[in-house]
Amino acid sequence: MKRPLLQQGLSLIEVMIAMAIGSVVILGVLSLFNANTETYNALQAQTRLQEGANFGLNVIARDLQRAGYRGCYSRGDVYATVASIPAAFDIRSGLSVYDGDAEGNWTSSSTVLASEVSNAAIDGTDIITLRFVENDEAYLSTALVTGQENVQVSVVSGATSNFNVDDLAFISDCEKATLFQVTSVAINGTAMTLGHAVSEENGNRVGGLAETGIFGTDAAVASLVSKTYFIKQGASGIAGKGGYSLQQFDGAASTELVEGVEDLQILLGIDTDSDGVPNQYLAPSASVITSQIATVLLEITVNSISDADSAEEDRLLRRSFRQTIQIRNPG
Repeated sequence: MKRPLLQQGLSLIEVMIAMAIGSVVILGVLSLFNANTETYNALQAQTRLQEGANFGLNVIARDLQRAGYRGCYSRGDVYATVASIPAAFDIRSGLSVYDGDAEGNWTSSSTVLASEVSNAAIDGTDIITLRFVENDEAYLSTALVTGQENVQVSVVSGATSNFNVDDLAFISDCEKATLFQVTSVAINGTAMTLGHAVSEENGNRVGGLAETGIFGTDAAVASLVSKTYFIKQGASGIAGKGGYSLQQFDGAASTELVEGVEDLQILLGIDTDSDGVPNQYLAPSASVITSQIATVLLEITVNSISDADSAEEDRLLRRSFRQTIQIRNPG
């Protein structure tokens, strides 16, 4: 009597069933992996948006709170010995805001816009310029009796000067202030001497630094700071709005601060009854009274730079962020 043959391995039907079940499991795992990857990329993009926006807004806000600072003399007219003041350093106005239109024109709230910025800025975006004196004030060691004398101040032995020839400098006490051009710089031990000679070449039209009175040893000299924030095509070379970035212009050159910032819009909070609280928000224009600006509302729009599989036509993820900053020294 023959024994029945024992089955070896799996039948074709069993193999096919196992393969089908395995394929379903693999497809499920792959689908879950893809979903997790998309979620991770979306979260990363959101984080980049948040971090970029926070950094950009905080940098502008920090300088906005310093805008118009002129030491002891932060209010009142500024006398200038120079015939022409570059727009970026016109400390007579601590804050200038420019409202951009789609044709590449900017309406100013005060001073004109530096051409280095207007020629590069993205049409339709707003621009803000902030001016203040640096907190490196050095007090006079010798009074300026006639105002014609060179400016002498005391410095720490071995220190380097923040002033260079042709720089604009700001001298002030609590009663008056003057903007002049430095024509020579000399440091000898703890003494620094700044010249302000008169000539057509150096820009000083008069030699006297005080329009009225004298500058005593309670007066201080400080360098000027100018910060202009605007949107332009960044260094990445990425086409479209993904290549835009927030830039800072210091009066000489621009520095890229945050990639992926595609828009900057600004509204000015106007205080018409002098209670420190804005009664209305207006777009920048020549009709705005600078001394009535109590707050500045900033809105920046940031994108993901690269494809984030969003519903937008360019597939970029974007989000707008707002911050309101109170002005300490309205012009």
